[in-house]
This record gives sequence, C-alpha cells and structure tokens, in this order.
Amino acid sequence: MKNKENVLSFSQRIKLLAKGYALMHRMTPGMLRSTLIATFVTALQPMLVLFFSARIINELAGQRSVEVITRYVALTVGISFGLSVIKTFMSRTSSVSQSMAFFNLSLLQAEKYSLMDYGHTEDSALNEKLADLEAKARGNGLGMINLYHFSEMLIQNFFALVFAGILLVGMFSSNAVYEKNFATSPWANLILLGLLGLLIAVALIYRKKEEKVLGEIFSKNQKANTAAWYYNSYLKPDEAAKDIRLFNQSSVLARIFKESYGIDNWLRFFTFGAKMNGANSAMLALLAGAVYIIVGLRALAGMYDLGNVLQYSGAITAAVTATGLVTVALGRLYNNAEYVKPMLEYLNLPDTFKNGTLTVTAATANDYQIEFKNVSFRYPGSSESALKDLNLKLNIGQRLAVVGLNGSGKTTMIKLLCRLYDPTEGEILLNGKNIKEYDYPQYHQLFSVVFQDFQLFPLELGQNVASAKDFDKVNAERCLQDAGFGQRLEKMTAGLETMLYKSYDEEGVQVSGGEAQKIALARALYKNAPIVVLDEPTAALDPIAEFEVYSTFDKTIGEKTAVFISHRLSSCRFCHDIAVFESGRLVQRGSHETLVADTSGLYCELWNAQAKHYTGEVS
Repeated sequence: MKNKENVLSFSQRIKLLAKGYALMHRMTPGMLRSTLIATFVTALQPMLVLFFSARIINELAGQRSVEVITRYVALTVGISFGLSVIKTFMSRTSSVSQSMAFFNLSLLQAEKYSLMDYGHTEDSALNEKLADLEAKARGNGLGMINLYHFSEMLIQNFFALVFAGILLVGMFSSNAVYEKNFATSPWANLILLGLLGLLIAVALIYRKKEEKVLGEIFSKNQKANTAAWYYNSYLKPDEAAKDIRLFNQSSVLARIFKESYGIDNWLRFFTFGAKMNGANSAMLALLAGAVYIIVGLRALAGMYDLGNVLQYSGAITAAVTATGLVTVALGRLYNNAEYVKPMLEYLNLPDTFKNGTLTVTAATANDYQIEFKNVSFRYPGSSESALKDLNLKLNIGQRLAVVGLNGSGKTTMIKLLCRLYDPTEGEILLNGKNIKEYDYPQYHQLFSVVFQDFQLFPLELGQNVASAKDFDKVNAERCLQDAGFGQRLEKMTAGLETMLYKSYDEEGVQVSGGEAQKIALARALYKNAPIVVLDEPTAALDPIAEFEVYSTFDKTIGEKTAVFISHRLSSCRFCHDIAVFESGRLVQRGSHETLVADTSGLYCELWNAQAKHYTGEVS
C-alpha cells in the first residue's frame, strides 16, 4: 500500500506528464508532428468515406443523378486514396520514432550514468531504482514508453471524436415533416447524453481503482523485479552454468523466478483488467444500442433521410468507441505519471563535484607530484570513516605497493587519488595545488588504472585495448605482448579483430579470467598515462604468475609513477616503497627489507602468515 504522503496530487501528475512530454520531444523531435498528422488522417479517412456514402445513398433514394453520384464516388475514392498515401508515410515515420524511443531513452540513461558523480553509481538505493525502472519499462511498458503508446491512442481517438461529432450535428435537426413521438423528442437526446455521462463515470471509477491496484502490485514487486532481472543475467552460459549444475540450483532458481515475478499479483491485476474492460464494453454496447434504436425510430418517423441514417449510425458508433478509448488513454496516462517521475529524477540527479579551471599541463611522468594531507573519508550514508587522517606522498617515478587486509582502506585511497570521490576532510594536492582546482576530465587523463572489477566489452580485441573504434594497431599489439597476452594473440586467426565473447557474434572468443586481466593490463599500457595504478587486477592468477605480471609491468612502464595493490605481499617485493594500511589508517611505510625487520609490525605478521603457505611450515 502507498503512504498517503507519497500519493501524487492532480497538479503534480500534470506537471510530471508535461516534463515527460518535453523529454519525449527531446528524444524524438519529429515524433509529435508525424503522430499528429498520421492520427489526424487515420481518424478523418473513415469519417469522409461515411459522409460521402451517406450522400450517395441519399442521391440514390432521391434524384438519382448519375453526374452527382459519379462525383461523390470520385471524391470518395480520390480523397481516400490520397489520405491512405499520407497515412502510410506518416505512420511509418511515427513507427520509426517510437521504435527509436526505447533506444534513445536507454542512451540517455547510459550517458547520465557515465557522466554523473561516481558516488551515485555506488548508491544501492539508486541502483535498485534503476533496476526497477528497467523491469517496469521492459516488462509492463510503464514510464516514458507508455507516453508514446497512449498519446497516439489519445490523439487519434480525440480526432475521431471531433469528426464524428461534426457528422452528428445534423442529428439534432430534421426534415420539415415527421411524426411526433418520444423517439423524436428532446428527451431521447437527454437519454443518450445521460448514458454517455454514465459511460465516462464508470470508466473514471475503474481507472481510479486501477491506479490503486497498480500501486499495490508495484510496491510489492520493486525488489522482486530487481531480483528477477539479476537472475535473468545469472542464467547466461558464461556466468553460472557450472554452479547451477554442480550445486543443483535449478529448483532454487525456479522458486526465485516464481516469487520474483509475482504471478499471483499479476493474475489479480489481469482479472481486474478483464472486469474493467468487460464493464466498459457493456456500457459501450448499451449506448450504441440506444443510439441505433433512436436513430431507427426517427428514420421510420420520417425525421431523417435514408443516407443520414447510415451517417448518424456510423458516426455515433465511432463516437462511442472513441469516447471509450479517449477515457482509457487519459486514465492510463494519468496513472502512468508516477512511473515517469523516477526516470525524470534519475536524469536530473544533481552533480556536486567541483570542476576546476586549472589546466593539467602536458609533461613527463616525473613532473607530477601527488600528496595526501590529513585526508579522511566517509562513504555517503556511513558514520564510519573508511580512511582516517592519511598523510602520504607518492614518490615521483617510483613504485609504491599498498598492502593490508580487506577493508583496510586500500581501494578507497585509490578512488580518492583518481578523484572518484572527494575527501571528507583534508586535501589531495597535485604539484602543490588541490586537485579540485584542476579540470576534472584532464585530471583523469593522468591515470591508467586497472581495478579488480574491470570490465571488457563484447567488441573486437583491439577496440577493447584502445577503448576506441579506431586505434594504433602496432601499439595495441605491443601492449598486449607487454601484458603477457602475446602467445594467446598468436593463436587468434583474426588477431586484433577477434571478437570477444559471444554476446553479439557466434564467432566470438571466450577468454579466461586470467586472459581478460592481461587484456585489461594492456588497456592501461595503451592509455600511456603518467601514473599507473593496479588495484588487484591479477587476483585470478596464481602467485607466481601474478609476480611475473607485476614484474613485467614494472619494467614496461619505465619511469612512470606506479601504485600496486595486492593481497600477496610477495608480488610487491620489487617496489621501492610499501605502505601498510589497517582499519583505514596508514600504520607502516618503508621498503620490504625494513618492514620485515620490524617483527612487531603488521607487515611482518602478514608476510610470515603468507610465507607458511609457500615454505611448507606448519603453525
């Protein structure tokens, strides 16, 4: 159930719909124009055919002028053909716009995700909301996509209602001589208007009930939808196929899907929808039947010509149908407003990062000095500091290893170094100036970083290395060789054009976790930034292979400043300097030999604990 304070008012819904239409126009600028023309023509064509058909019947029942009948037939065929041509062209344009809408909306979401403050991407509440948006859009068509569908329905049936109303104007006049009875009296008109009002009232009552039912369902299904979409991706062949079989997860997954998709809730909703549509259809049939009876009785009384009977009967049928569909469209759009709101809120998430104006001048790697001064940091929403009073200077052109247990603050330090977050307290300096004062994109160009949770794309190998469609093939191949991927590359018949993974290409190549890590390392080399950071990207490799990769990387990057993070202390022995973190604090710093010699220090304790696994010692 919704809280009362979360229920949107009428004015709030109208404002949300207005903003949604503004976004729709932004995504597909020509869509509204083409929809207006297409729906106008679609609604006009049958009404014109009905009008001229009535004229033809009147002429056949009256003067029977061949010239007049021929003219009406020619007008009917000619205008109908012309409108069909226009409708076909404009409908195609409108359909293309609607087909592009989902793509454009996804593109807007992707652009926002790639440009917004990094902190937003780690916000679990936001990620849950995005998953829910995705589920509602794909599974139920709710949100922005619904604006396209029901706006077209609304506009077309509004035009149909207008044109039918024009054809019905003559229904309230009559021939000069006719029989006076109840059917020809104004009371019959009042009965029709009363039935029309009842139809609209019933529709509004059901739409209000629909809003409540939808709210109840989606309040229960938000987390369930998130789970359902997650487990859809879990079923990909390269994700969990082995675990599903070896741990007999099929029954567990079946239960998860059954609960996640909330079948019982949806059966309730569809049952409600069937009742609503049935009641609406019954009211339409009642109104149409009343109209046919009244029009027929009036024709028998001599009130209308024979052709007019056809015109009024057809027009009232069109009007009744259009009224029902206009009511449905308005109700759906009104109820849909609250599902437009989350998308608008997401696209308008505020960015608080200060983008400085200082230029990061092009220079050699030995010209960039970075220093942490009294830096502390708390993640948004947390009361605990992930990093506390850190003072640390990166020695230019040297290798710094950062070690410590999980949760000690190593990766947090890297996120602050790369300015994915700003310190809660203290400052980080680049060549003596706060990094906030530098141009944000330029500052990022200083770093080649490989995180443990790096991602490769189902694109060509060379494009993955260069992060671009066009690239220097010689350089890309050299970087792959330096990263230890050379032997695997030689076995790829398509070389750098080899497609990774089978997501979009059946000929795609599956690479192992270790091979993927080497490609990610090659990507870092290709960027050729002055400061290199490796945040445990080789976790899938064995200790010997990791040490070889780190050592090779150390030689490859030359005089660049580098930061290496690893749980395996043996991999970082070659580093000039080692920083030891514990509970968010820097507790030790020095060379490997110095730190091992301090038998009371954390580094020595960690080193001895790990060494037992390789020397055969037993505790």
